[in-house]
Amino acid sequence: MIEQINAEQAAAIRSAAEKGDAKAQERLGDLCRFGEGVKRDQDEAEKWYKKASDQGNWDALAKLARLYELSRKEVKPSARAVEGLYQKAAEHGSLPGMERLADMYLKGRGVNGTRADAITWYRKAADAGSMHGMFWLGLMYENGIEVEQDYAEAAKWLAAAAEHGQDAAMSDLAVYYEEGKGVTQDYAKAAELYRTCADKGNAKSACRLGSLYERGLGVQQDYAEAMKWYRKAADADCSEAVCRIGDMYLKGLGIPADPAVAARLYAKAAEHGNWEAEIKAADLMSDEKSPAHDKEKALELYMAAAAHANVYAEYRIGCLLEKEDGLEKQMEGFNWIQMAAKNGYKDAQQKLLVLGFSA
Repeated sequence: MIEQINAEQAAAIRSAAEKGDAKAQERLGDLCRFGEGVKRDQDEAEKWYKKASDQGNWDALAKLARLYELSRKEVKPSARAVEGLYQKAAEHGSLPGMERLADMYLKGRGVNGTRADAITWYRKAADAGSMHGMFWLGLMYENGIEVEQDYAEAAKWLAAAAEHGQDAAMSDLAVYYEEGKGVTQDYAKAAELYRTCADKGNAKSACRLGSLYERGLGVQQDYAEAMKWYRKAADADCSEAVCRIGDMYLKGLGIPADPAVAARLYAKAAEHGNWEAEIKAADLMSDEKSPAHDKEKALELYMAAAAHANVYAEYRIGCLLEKEDGLEKQMEGFNWIQMAAKNGYKDAQQKLLVLGFSA
């Protein structure tokens, strides 16, 4: 995105663009595309990007290609044509051109290039100072995409991107320092990076900073501070943070233990797809001694987890059903235990052996 400008500034840019200033034409295209200081108008954006690119403004050509790529019009340039525009811009040194061409190749949308070509263009962009290129080059080394997996090389590029202001790279780099992946483990450095990202609204970093405070790693252990960061992340819809707050209520860390509150928090996190929370909620609700006991709800949660091939959930369903009255329910429970055993869950295999059945 571009910086916010007012109508007066927009008028000055338009005046320069109408006088033939290629850079002003590119800027006016940006304003029209995003509706900054002027009415949002994609056709006007296209017109000004074309005028700028006709004068050899290669960044404007890359932006024109991006406009076409994202267009929802029924009639628009083909993917091959868009690729050609990106390639022309990239070959003339445009960073946006290099970045978008690499993105196309990485996603398999290009006609004339492959993922290996994505590496080439990300590297060229990175070498020219593109934090986008640095970040994606780091991710490709991290995941071993078209290169040998190399965490040290990934960390190098993520650090470079972070130094250029790429927040996502900084957040990922913090994980590297926390886990000692590709760098010497340094919890204090991880906390520093997490804090910087969390202060900018990164929920994942806020949650992980909370975890460092909870465990006293790289910072003085402080449950109140941990809760503060978990809540900040949870307010930004981080289900992992909601789960961690549930852990603190369950264990009574800095607050009175309250399994019922923990169960509700786990269930809330589970509603957002957090399978760890789903299992924790089910475990609490299946415990007859817990104030959160709710066998039917526990079965419902275990069933949801089992639908995602969670073998522990399969086993727990079996254990609950085998205690039910009636042979039919008990046999259903036995079938679930057998399923968990076949899927490699050792407790299920041991239970079958105790019952005299082959695992």
